[in-house]
Amino acid sequence: MKILSLLKLFTVDPVQLNIKAKILSLLACFCAIFFIALITQATIGVSNSPIIVASMGASAVILFFIPNSPLAQPWPFIGGQLCSAFIGMSCALNIPETASASAVAVGGSILVMLLLRCLHPPGAATALAPVMAGESITSLGYSFILVPVGINVGLMLVLTVIINRWVMNRDYP
Repeated sequence: MKILSLLKLFTVDPVQLNIKAKILSLLACFCAIFFIALITQATIGVSNSPIIVASMGASAVILFFIPNSPLAQPWPFIGGQLCSAFIGMSCALNIPETASASAVAVGGSILVMLLLRCLHPPGAATALAPVMAGESITSLGYSFILVPVGINVGLMLVLTVIINRWVMNRDYP
């Protein structure tokens, strides 16, 4: 019994939602990622091209589980993702050494997000994506910012507003 008491000292519920709200937020994440992947693939029509940036999963958690957070507001989400995609692609194309490119991409994206007042932590992962993915993404060049990142961001924002406002009756943004 003492072990359980000790464990409770180190565990905290990261979101203060009841079980119903947690389940609805989970379903919102599932639906948003599903529709973004589906619509992006239908839009670009190429099966071997990246259709969704992995950081959209982390963005979904922030947007649907803590929508009132400053990190979940439209400007941090849009600005953070897009400027990070630009910085990440710039690093991937111009810094040949992976460790340096990774560090500059993440650090640079955080710096720019702070300067532009659009801090969105998943943006740092978006910056890292072109550096780590290699030729499959760097071959896209700066069009990576529009496809898939821009499409993903636009769709996610529309779905976030619809789901949070009209399905979950939350005040967003």
